[in-house]
Amino acid sequence: MSAFLQPTYWLTMSPPEVGGLLGTIAFVVFILFFVLGIVGHLVAERKGSDRFVREFGHRISTLLVTMGLLGTLLFFFSFEQVRLFGARFWYPLWMITVLAWTLIIFRYLKRDVPLMRAREVARRVQRQYLPGRKK
Repeated sequence: MSAFLQPTYWLTMSPPEVGGLLGTIAFVVFILFFVLGIVGHLVAERKGSDRFVREFGHRISTLLVTMGLLGTLLFFFSFEQVRLFGARFWYPLWMITVLAWTLIIFRYLKRDVPLMRAREVARRVQRQYLPGRKK
């Protein structure tokens, strides 16, 4: 376990062994990301009654599809023992990217959506006093 925490373990160009239980789990996680992203996109498109909920669903599904494809590609390069593209340092970089992208999405949800909702309500209130089309 101590070699797992050493920088020299992660910064080598040799690809990791992806066979066995951990390799299967990693592959299943990558495929699950991809499939959940596609399903999430379909659900957000059909069930999203609110514009902001639909946008949130699209952002999450884009994250899942993109990172599922990149993870599967990374797994393929590791499985084929490609030295640069299958190197170990891509796996922590993949995890950091998923975490950063998730934080950006939740920042959008917590900070930007309430502001946009308030702006929309203010516009709706202002619009009721403005002349519109004649019916």
